[in-house]
Amino acid sequence: HVDLVSEVTLVLLALAAALVIGWVWWKHPSQRPRAVGASIGVVLAYVTSEALKASFAQARPCSRWVTAAECPPAGDWSLPSNHATLAFGAVAVVAVLLARAALTWAMIGVAALVAIGRVVEGVHYVHDVAIGALLGMALPLLLTLVFDASRRRRNGSPRRRDVGSDRG
Repeated sequence: HVDLVSEVTLVLLALAAALVIGWVWWKHPSQRPRAVGASIGVVLAYVTSEALKASFAQARPCSRWVTAAECPPAGDWSLPSNHATLAFGAVAVVAVLLARAALTWAMIGVAALVAIGRVVEGVHYVHDVAIGALLGMALPLLLTLVFDASRRRRNGSPRRRDVGSDRG
């Protein structure tokens, strides 16, 4: 039932990210560009993950060895893990929008469950989920930085204001 845990936790992470985006959109309109940047970053991370899968064409462990998991069909490659990319992308969205260390670390733990579950199932190698996790975190963070820099240039302001510093 590791596959079910992995799928359910991924859905919960996506739901958490969507709720945070909605909350920021509603309560902190000035942070909408950051929400857009982080969201676009997750989409780009997924698209990049798919492109890398096609480039590397690495067979899954379950296609080489007998595992308990049902193996995806041939041509559904292993490197990088889309599950890890999306799970850690959700973490990045929440981290950049809320800037709450405890929540971010808790979500990293949940995202790690998704990634570890994929390895335990036998559908990914450790390096697949590690690269997916890096990709999922890096692109949303990078796009957020780009959106922040662009906004600072337009507004002439030196720094962004954290949502966490808003009181009221």
